[in-house]
Amino acid sequence: MNILAPTRYPWLFNSPKHSTHNISIRNFLPLNYIHTSIEGATIFSPFPLRRFDLIHAFNRIPIGVTPFVIGYESHLPRVFGREDWKIFAILSRMLAGQRCRKIVAISEIARRQFLHQHAGRPWLDDIAPKLTVRYPNILIPPEADGFDPSQPETIKLVFVGNHFLRKGGLVAVRAAQLAHELGFPLKVDIVSGLDVGAGSWIGPSRPEFFEAYRRLIDTLPNVTSHGSLPNPAVLELIRQSHFLLLTTFSDTFGYSAIEAMARYTPVIATNIGALPEFIEDQVNGILLSLDRNEMGEWKYEGNTERHLPWYEAMFRDEVERLAGELLEKVQACVKNQSTYRSMRAKARATAEALFAPGDAERFWDDLYREAVGRRPQAGE
Repeated sequence: MNILAPTRYPWLFNSPKHSTHNISIRNFLPLNYIHTSIEGATIFSPFPLRRFDLIHAFNRIPIGVTPFVIGYESHLPRVFGREDWKIFAILSRMLAGQRCRKIVAISEIARRQFLHQHAGRPWLDDIAPKLTVRYPNILIPPEADGFDPSQPETIKLVFVGNHFLRKGGLVAVRAAQLAHELGFPLKVDIVSGLDVGAGSWIGPSRPEFFEAYRRLIDTLPNVTSHGSLPNPAVLELIRQSHFLLLTTFSDTFGYSAIEAMARYTPVIATNIGALPEFIEDQVNGILLSLDRNEMGEWKYEGNTERHLPWYEAMFRDEVERLAGELLEKVQACVKNQSTYRSMRAKARATAEALFAPGDAERFWDDLYREAVGRRPQAGE
């Protein structure tokens, strides 16, 4: 069969790495470029002209006549607070229609968010049976753990993420400062464009809020800011670190977390989004707590007062609390090398059990055949 799929990295994590079908990757036009209210739909490039049996979309519903399956991260349709607008009903009825053959959530929290989003709607009975869950998948390097925690005297943490405030970069900086003040041998590598301000939907929106933390990044002797790095260099930095930091205030899944675990590197994460579904505190990583709403999101997500002093004070207090808790747990963990070695082994085992590409390839190929109503052919 001929399958049409989109460019951009989220689809690459939520699709088969290899397939018995012919998958064509094409650019698409997110319709929010035309108007923000229609972010939930897209049009694929029609060229070169070709007939497709199925579209494998992600996050945005494809316009056209070809049947489709669609994966998504959190909300579908992506209307973000416009559920009372007509566009939500139009796009939802597209999901309920015959063109849509399957809806694939990337996590259990995404499944719950979808059902909550459509609760009480007249089309719920048509879309709920199409819903299933499939975790992302990655290529897992066939290698032993080459990191020896008994060798480096310094505990190495690495933070990766461009949305610096949203991903918890301030927690990394403040933990480094606390460690430096205490004389604890901790080093933090930061791989980030340091995006802050109104562009991110979490964290204080005034750029001035970040200035004190920026000075710490520039002056702390145990912090190295790398800016952006090629992906192989990022993965090597992760491989040579004790922990990856994903102390995020808002995330759907956290793809960097599974990349780290595939390289035996445990993750220090917050209990946000899908992260608690595969990170177990003190077993295969470290989990820090934020107050959450009923959907598993940070309770302040979507707050419209990010520019006000009370929000800045609250955010600063949360950073302080998380940094202190992080440092305390890291100190306790690395004191016992056998416990830490076990944590690394279990991080890798989790990646192999949940995120390996083999099972995902069988899942997607079977789903494609089911969606089109076609039996497997010889050699498939």
